[in-house]
Amino acid sequence: MQPLDETDLKILRVLQQDGSLSVTEVAERVGLSQSPCSRRINRMIEDKVILGRSIILDRRKLGFDATILVRIKLSGHGRQSISVFQEAALKIPEIQVVQLMLGEFDFNLRVVVRDMDHFQTLLREKLVMLPGLHEIQSTVILEETKYTTHLPI
Repeated sequence: MQPLDETDLKILRVLQQDGSLSVTEVAERVGLSQSPCSRRINRMIEDKVILGRSIILDRRKLGFDATILVRIKLSGHGRQSISVFQEAALKIPEIQVVQLMLGEFDFNLRVVVRDMDHFQTLLREKLVMLPGLHEIQSTVILEETKYTTHLPI
């Protein structure tokens, strides 16, 4: 991977603000012509600095009114136990984030649901059925003051 310079970081800042911009629009905002800007973006994609472009949806306007943090403790801690759990968790659409952790719990999950009835059904039918589950603890997020995917570059 080629080291990133200040121009690369400018491009990344612009793309973090609006991933839908065309290469021409990005180039204009960072003070480059289109071709060098395009080459830099393509290089950062190849180097996996840029992993993709997405849009952020307002979950509440789409009917997902509750966010729950779910902590999981596994009964076993072997590599296979972790992999089997991760594979099963990734198949549940309501789970937005799966994080392997050190500490009292093994995994942290961020779950979005329409309401608490939806969460109760999800808990009964899917979450408690996850392989290797020993303990589960849930916390409802009441308010989210800040949510960002932007890195401070």
